[in-house]
Amino acid sequence: MKNGAFIVFKKELARFFGDKRLFFTSVIMPGLMIYLLYTLMGNGMTAMINDKTSSFKAAAVNMPQAVAEQLEEYSFSITGADPADLEKTKERITSGDLAVYIYFPDDFEDILTSYGTEHSADSTPNVEIYYNSADINSAHAYSQVVSVLDTLEKQVSNVFDINNTADSEESTYDLATDEETTGSFLSLILPMLLITLMYSSCVALAPESIAGEKERGTIAALLITPTPRSQIIMGKVGALSLMALLGGLSSFLGTLLSIPTLMQSAGEDAGAIDTAVYGMTDYLWLIALILSTVLLFITVISILSTLAKSVKEAGTMVMPLMLVVLMMSLTSMYGSGAHAELYWYLIPIYNTIQGMTEIFSFTTSAVHLVVTICVNIAVSLVGMFVLTKLFDNENVMFGKS
Repeated sequence: MKNGAFIVFKKELARFFGDKRLFFTSVIMPGLMIYLLYTLMGNGMTAMINDKTSSFKAAAVNMPQAVAEQLEEYSFSITGADPADLEKTKERITSGDLAVYIYFPDDFEDILTSYGTEHSADSTPNVEIYYNSADINSAHAYSQVVSVLDTLEKQVSNVFDINNTADSEESTYDLATDEETTGSFLSLILPMLLITLMYSSCVALAPESIAGEKERGTIAALLITPTPRSQIIMGKVGALSLMALLGGLSSFLGTLLSIPTLMQSAGEDAGAIDTAVYGMTDYLWLIALILSTVLLFITVISILSTLAKSVKEAGTMVMPLMLVVLMMSLTSMYGSGAHAELYWYLIPIYNTIQGMTEIFSFTTSAVHLVVTICVNIAVSLVGMFVLTKLFDNENVMFGKS
């Protein structure tokens, strides 16, 4: 007779790949949705930042010509205003008829031209800008006005420069390489995204395979076969791990492809983020790390699903573990890189985050990664032993208690 674990493994895969809708929602859709969502977010934010087609209606008092010319480059339509009509002007801003109202002191230009000589700090001119932060157009106009005035202020009080490339043969003062820039950025966000996406893939698959079969009553037909229950567990866990791995890799690929667009929307140099700096060894380590972690997740979720009487109950039982995973995943964003001490890599889940941080930041330690993978597999084996005991318990499997 063929190995029972392999038969169950093939049965689970046949169910998974035979259901086109399940395959699409578990493997294709996560990566596709993440890519489309992040790309649309990035393009939308970039378009909003770089949008120079919007027209802003502004009213101003005593506006210098130099400021007016710069604002007109940002599609500002500027009209004069009477300070006595301030309340009416405010109402126009509130109603959306006007984007901003800017009031310059009478002697504003004189103070600028004589700055640092006959004027003291007490006579610093105050420019008043009225706007409506609840109105996107008004808030955007306010940001543009502040940006122009900030530039003007720096030009007037320019006592010294910092890293002015015009006065130096050096064109770049940042000594970080593209590899270091990529590693610094990706090691902050990808471990968090990967670990949560992997867990989500496991939660989407494991409860249905075990708690779902218990709820439908089909688990009984499998348990009465001569196949040892340990082999049934190995087959189910192995198949579920492979499915979850495919879903996790799909999500990872979607995230990786959308990162350049997100970087552009944040005002960063997307060209400096180059995933080609990672070699085949890095990706092999990453896949091994992901596989061992998926195996751990599937085993733990399978235990909870076995204890549950329905898919709904299983979903409730895995929520506390999800919170633990989320809290641990955030450590990659607020930490200062991977730990050097070996004992950190003995903590399940947290060790995976540390290992991913090492890989993405180019500080890979083979010892740390091997320990992480071995710990994850060891905990999974213990979990499978617990699963075997649960499958042997008739009360647990058939809900007699």
